[in-house]
Formats: sequence, structure tokens, C-alpha cells
Amino acid sequence: MTDNWLLARPEVDLDEVRALARRDYGVDGELTELGSQQDRNFLVRGADGTGILVKIFHPTVDAFAVDLHIAASDRLRAEGLLTPEVLTTVDGARTTQIVCADGQVARVAGFQIVDGKPLSDITDADGAQAEELGELVAEVAEVLAGMDAEDTDRNLQWELGNALAVVEQLIDDLPEDRREQCLTAARRAAAELDAVAAHLPRQVIHGDLTADNVMRDRRGRHWVIDLGDVATSWRAAELAMLLADLMGRTDDLAIVGRAVTGFDQRARLADAEIEALWPLVVLRGAVLAVSGWSQLRIDPGNDYARERVEHEWQVFARTARVPSAEVTAQLRLATGRPHRAGLAYRPVLAQMDAAAAVDLGIRSAHLDRGRWTVPGTEQALVRETLASAPVAVLRYGESRLSRVSTDTTRPAATRARCVELWTRPGVEVTAPFGGILTVDTDPGGGAGAIEVRDAGVVLRIEGIVLDPAVATAADGAVDAGAPLGRVAELEPGLGRLRITRRLREAAADAAFTDAEGEAETPGAADPSAILGTDRVADPVRATRHARRVREEAIGAAAERFYAEPPQIERGWGALLIDTQGRAYVDLVNNVTAIGHAHPVFADRIARQLHLLNTNSRFLYDAFAEFTARLVAHSPDPSLDTVIPVNSGSEAVDLALTLARVATGRRDVIAVRESYHGWTSAADAVSTSAFDNPHAADSRPDWVHLVDAPNAYRGRHRGPDAGAAYAREVADLARALADEGRPAGAFICEPVLGNAGGVIPTAGYLTAVADAVRAHGGLVIADEVQVGYGRLGSSFWGSTMQGLVPDIVSVAKAAGNAYPLGAVITRREIVDALAREGTFFSSAGGTPVSAVAGSAILDIIDAEGLQQNAARVGGIIAEEVRALMSRHPLIGTVHGTGLYLGIELVRDRETLEPAREEAARVCDLLLGHGFIVQAASERQNVLKVKPPLVLTEVDARRFVAALDTALSSLRR
Repeated sequence: MTDNWLLARPEVDLDEVRALARRDYGVDGELTELGSQQDRNFLVRGADGTGILVKIFHPTVDAFAVDLHIAASDRLRAEGLLTPEVLTTVDGARTTQIVCADGQVARVAGFQIVDGKPLSDITDADGAQAEELGELVAEVAEVLAGMDAEDTDRNLQWELGNALAVVEQLIDDLPEDRREQCLTAARRAAAELDAVAAHLPRQVIHGDLTADNVMRDRRGRHWVIDLGDVATSWRAAELAMLLADLMGRTDDLAIVGRAVTGFDQRARLADAEIEALWPLVVLRGAVLAVSGWSQLRIDPGNDYARERVEHEWQVFARTARVPSAEVTAQLRLATGRPHRAGLAYRPVLAQMDAAAAVDLGIRSAHLDRGRWTVPGTEQALVRETLASAPVAVLRYGESRLSRVSTDTTRPAATRARCVELWTRPGVEVTAPFGGILTVDTDPGGGAGAIEVRDAGVVLRIEGIVLDPAVATAADGAVDAGAPLGRVAELEPGLGRLRITRRLREAAADAAFTDAEGEAETPGAADPSAILGTDRVADPVRATRHARRVREEAIGAAAERFYAEPPQIERGWGALLIDTQGRAYVDLVNNVTAIGHAHPVFADRIARQLHLLNTNSRFLYDAFAEFTARLVAHSPDPSLDTVIPVNSGSEAVDLALTLARVATGRRDVIAVRESYHGWTSAADAVSTSAFDNPHAADSRPDWVHLVDAPNAYRGRHRGPDAGAAYAREVADLARALADEGRPAGAFICEPVLGNAGGVIPTAGYLTAVADAVRAHGGLVIADEVQVGYGRLGSSFWGSTMQGLVPDIVSVAKAAGNAYPLGAVITRREIVDALAREGTFFSSAGGTPVSAVAGSAILDIIDAEGLQQNAARVGGIIAEEVRALMSRHPLIGTVHGTGLYLGIELVRDRETLEPAREEAARVCDLLLGHGFIVQAASERQNVLKVKPPLVLTEVDARRFVAALDTALSSLRR
């Protein structure tokens, strides 16, 4: 039997492998060998990027085994699981063959290449990943359970029914000082397994579903690979393979437990399977240990086996040192069962069945309107809950919004690794299970703590006034339901028990952790199953799921911030808060001018939704009120007419239409490096190469481009640059008129937002306006990004530049992320549109949108947000300029108010863009609690365009964080 297990990789001619790929699969390219114990795997990629994975099975693998591999692959794919497709040869066959160096014939299959990497290569295992892998293992097991095959029993070295035989026959290949330990542990585990084996369900399983055999592709999806060990075995063995892998990678039983949780949530484990899991894990570790050394003896050139041999010993050593009974207790708790079969937990407090949970999570409605920032909020909500329930439960795993730090540079420990039970002082506390009792008394006679231990489970209860008999007792036995004491008074009328769990040998971890901490650890395990309370789902896993769902739904073309963005589910003022309880200062959101979750804004919209929401062709007050409010803020009294729309793109599109119908001309002059929107017309005048790399080549013939008036790095620089850029526009306008196609409009942002807040030199826009109007054209000011008081000194960028435009397009701030924009212009220009037909916007002019628009203008005025933009923006600009003496990477600071751009350059003379450095700074700033993104064609300008409510304190913290980030680049 040993000979069937000791299989050296087959020797093959590499030229013949390449020829096979070319002949049978039509793929020609260089070979890259991938590691394997007993087979050979080659990646073949052609010059065009196409390729194939060629798998050469060991010659002893017969046709039935290969067919079983293919059948399992086909079944997984048919049921919607991702696994590489088995490709057909040019002749339509599922396999081919190759002659090995020793003359034996080996079967060959070609597989689709997955553009990704094994999880073991790209990420450290954590609890969220373990739970997700556990669920994937269960899903694979469910699919393979239905396989229809005549005989799937295979005498495999890796099938755990053979584990003890494998260990006993290969034990002499281990170093001598390891043999007794391995053999003793394997025999003990086999005996434990024999006790329950008759009750274990059997089915076809993958047989090696570990982090090595799960790949993550670029879209974050998981692929199951390497089905070479498919065979009938115990279903629990499928999960045991994963648990052994996780233990070897982490040495963390809490993470192992999370994998069991994931499996059990998908496919309920039987009690016997839980009993069998750890013996199977130990046997898996023992097989790995002996097999690795045996493989090196018969195949000393196998680098793959050599690199893994010590790791595989660690898998065994880590699994074997923990008693199976204690691990089983932990795994039962991971599935929500009592830690001993047949055990029923007693309530810690009377009336636990009527307890009510207090929602302190990031989305909690109890914490709206900034209530989460008020000290004492947790206790206030507890008191409210106790008015109608005997016990208030604060749940394990919850990222408590009430604990989020508003100082984003000092993130707080928000995620609970404990359960808190609040009730009236004096309520009796009883032991939930029997075990050994340890007492931790308060020398001052106040609240104490007890620990109950059983089968490696340690439950700690703090906040008890101990019964005298308990307080004076030495460590001893306690029965389930025995009185332990009474709830101590924490503050008038309130008592709190804080309950934690840990593994027997683990030191206690903190009851709360920050966003970077692991949700569950051996020193802070979940006690919810013992207490009968609900736990909160791990936000890390939820975030990863949300990323994949978004990627699947929207695709790669949708822009997002960061490669692995935090999941933001709440905002307040200039803060954004993710689901893990970390707050960030939002420095990119010029959409949300009045700040996030402004209560006045939310109330006014909500009230209108209770009244009416319809389109603008009906008559209602809100429409007239909003347009009147916006006209009152217009750049000039001549701009007396407003048309609401639903977005900036629609505003620009309509502005271009108005110019065309008012002048009878279609030609437009636009500025390079600009972005105006995504409708056909708005995109036509958008020339940002970052948003559209082919922008300059795809302009229609009616769009004519001029250089961006960038006096810092453009073609014309210095104090006379504005006049030079204006002459370029004048010359183009004249040339178009001479050709008989005079421009109907010139469109430009008064401050170049896409370039990072570059302010055109004084006089540029007025000179351009004169030149365009001289030939009968109109001037469109795109204020979508920079208007509404953001610039501080002026409500509009055109006003700051001394320009009275003919048409103004607005959005973003106009709706505070609500679907609202507008076009402001003169009456006669709108009347020209009426000659072609009427206009309405289904979303832009609704009563709710109109109320939103009026509320925003009211709040900007009432709260002095334009003045705040001037003051706080001035602080940032001044302090960043002061950093320039220490950080030569800062080339200049563009913009004004709260539309700033910090341009990073590698050389202040050549102005070489520091694109990579800018990206790195953005990532570093995220770690400091500031969301900043790069702008401009060169992606080297840090955009600073936060909500207008940004505080001076956060502004100064940002500058300090920027200083730190830039300093780290120099180390």
C-alpha cells in the first residue's frame, strides 16, 4: 500500500509539454511550472495574454479518477460555483496524454486560467475570511453531495479514512525526535474518531479545500481549484481540511471557530460531526507531516515539498497540543450549541427571556441627529429600554457608534468583545453552567467578578456584589443555577454585568477593540450562546461582501475611492463613519455642502415626502420658492430665470442647448483638461484624459479646444499668462467666425475644478467673454463644482473673477447629494428654448427636490457656511504653504476657500508630477482618518473640497497628518 502513496512527480520533457499545449489546445507560449506534490502543473501563456493551465496527472491516476475530477468540476460550474473550466482539445476531447521520461503514459487535462492568486499568497487569515471560507466549504459540500458516480471510493493518501495507516507506514521518514509525538497523537485521534465514525455522513468531497486551493480574482470573487483529491469521505473531513490549514496559518482557535460558524450557518453540522472535527484535524496534520518528509526522500528535487515541510509540521504540532474535548467545546459554541452535548444553560438573570437589545450600531435610528456624540448616550438609551424591559442587552460584536471618536486621528475602541446586561441593581445573578468557580473580590466591598470554568470554557462576569459564601470561597465547584451574588449599582438606579469568555489558557483581551482589531480572539471569545443573546454580524465580512456585490452589479467602469474602500454607512457634519466604527474627515465631498445628515435638511425633505412628490408640470409652491431663492443668489440681477434639473450633467447639457437655440449656432469652445458631465453633449465638451483617456481624440467637429489657463504648469506661465491664454481663445473665436461657423458658446469652470482648484489669472475670463461676445457667442459658467459659497470670498466663481456669465450651470451642492441641479440665465435665452419646445426634468423639479434646494440655501446663509469656507480654507492654505519649506514635494497650493488643490511635484523646476507619491499620501491619510483623493490629468494634486461645515480643529489636524504622511515618504 505504501507504494501507492509514495509517488514522485513524473519526469516530462518541457519541450513536449509546450508542443502538447500548441498541438492539442492551440496555445503557444512560455512555460511556468506551478508547485505540486505528485502531479505536474504548467502555466502556458501566449504573447497575446491567452493561456491555459496544463495539468499532467501522475501515471498511476487512472481514467476513472480523471473523469471524476472533470465531473466534479462540471457539477460545481453547473451549480454556479466558480472553478476553472476543463477545456476541450482541438479535437473536442476532455483529456489528452503525454509520455513521461520513464515511458509511462500520463493523462493530461487543460484548464481555464484564473486571473488571481491563492488566498494563502495574498492575505493573512482573519476571522472574517475564515467564516467566509467555512461557508464556501459547506456550499461545495452541498453541491458535491449530489454527484452521481458509480464508485467514488479512492485509496488516496489524503483521504482521512486512511490517515492512521499513512502515518504508521511513513512515520520513519520523520526526523527521529518527532516520530513518537506524531504517532501517539495520530493513534489517539484515530481512537476518538472511531467512537463517532459510524454516525458521520459520507459523501463525495473536494478533499483539499484550503486557502491554497481557493483563488481570489481581481473582482474579489473566490474560485475553487485543484479537484484532484475528489473522493468519497466523511463530510466533516471536508471542513477538517480547512480547519487544519487555518490552525497552521494562525494558531488561533477563535479563527478556527469562525470557519465552523460559517460552515454551520450554511449546512448544519450534526453533533457527531462536531465531535469528529478535531480528531480529523489532528490526523490531517499528522498526514501532512509524514507525507512531506516522505516526498522529499523519493523526490529530493521537489522544491514545492521542501518549502512546505516545516509549515506542515507546524500544522500538526499546533493541532495536536490542544485536547480534543476542549476544542470540541469551543466549536460547539461556534455553532450556537451548549459547549457540552445535552447541556441546557441557566439564565444569568431572571427574566432574560424578556430582555431587549439596545441598538448602538452605526445605522441605529436611536443615534440620529448627532445623539451619538453626546456623553452618556449609552446609559440614556439603556434607561429608555429598561422602561419597558427587565434587562437591556448590549451585544457582542457591535461597533458602537456611541463610542466613535470624532478626533479621527485618535480612533477609539468601538467594537464590543463582551456582552453587557443592564438592569436594576440588586437583581440576583446565577451560574449559567456548572464548573470550577474563581472569585475576584473588590477589597473595598464594591462590585466583584467571578469566573466559571468547564471543558476549557472560561466565562467571566463582572459587576457583581458577591454573596458572602461565594466571596469567601476558595476555588471550588459550582452548580448550574447556583446564586453568585447580586447586580452591583454602577450609577443611580442602574447596574451592569459585563460578561466575557476566553479559552482556558488564553490571557484576557480587552473588552473593546478598534477597527483594526480582530472581532473574536481566544482571549475575548463570544459568550452570546451561553447567555442566549444575539451577536452582531462581523462588519469586516459584510464589507467584503458589499465590495463584491458592488463590483458585480456595476462593473469595472464605475469609479470608487480606494482599492479596498471602507464601508461608509453614516455621516455627520464633515465626518464619515464606517461599519467598523472608524470615523474619517471627508475632504473630497463638494457634493455635500452643508454636511452629512443635517437634521434641518432631513426634516424638511421628510416632511415634503409626507405631503407630495411629483414632476414639475404640476403647480405647487416649492418650485416657485426654490427658484426665487436661487435667483436671489444669482451672480447678477440680469440672470433672472431658473430651470431646475436633476444633475450637473443635465445642467450642462441644458446650458449647451440654450446657447444653441439662443444663437442659432452649434459650435462651442471648451477648455482642455475639463470635466462637465456624462450626457452626450456634456461629455462632448469634457476633455479630461483621466475621466476619458481618449477624450481629445473623440471630440465631435463642433467642439473646439483651447488650453487650460494654468499659469503654474501650462504653456503660458507667470503674471501675463492670463492675457496669453485669453488671446488663444480670441484667435480661435475669430478664426471660427472667418470660417462662417462662429462659436455659439464658450464653456469653462471659473475655477478649474478638475485640475485641482487652479484659479485662472485675473482678467482671463472677462477678456475671453469680450472676445466670444464680439462674435455673437454666449459664455457658460460651469459652477457645478465650485459654486454655492465654496470659494469663500464669493458665492460664485464667476463673481470672484469679475465675470457676469450668460448661463450658469449648478448642481452638487445645490442638492447636497439629492438629485438637483439648475440652470440660471436670462429670460430671453429661456424664451428662445420655447420656440423649439417645452422642457421639464422629472426629478429636478419635484416638490421634494425643490424643498431640498431651498433648505440648502437657507442653511448656507443661516450658518454662515460661506464665511466658514473662507476662514477654514484660509487656515489650510496658509499652513500647507508653511510646510513647503520642509517638504519639497509640495509644489504649490491652488484654489481658495474650501476648494483647494495641493500639487505634488518631484522637482519644483521641472514640475515633474509626483503621481505615485500622491497616491501613497492619500492611502496614508486614510490611515490618519482623512479621506483625500488625487485630481488633475496627472493625478498629482490632492483635492481638498470638504463639506462647508469643516471645523478649524479638523483642518489643523489634517495639516498635521499631511505633514506626517509627507515625512514618512522621505524615510
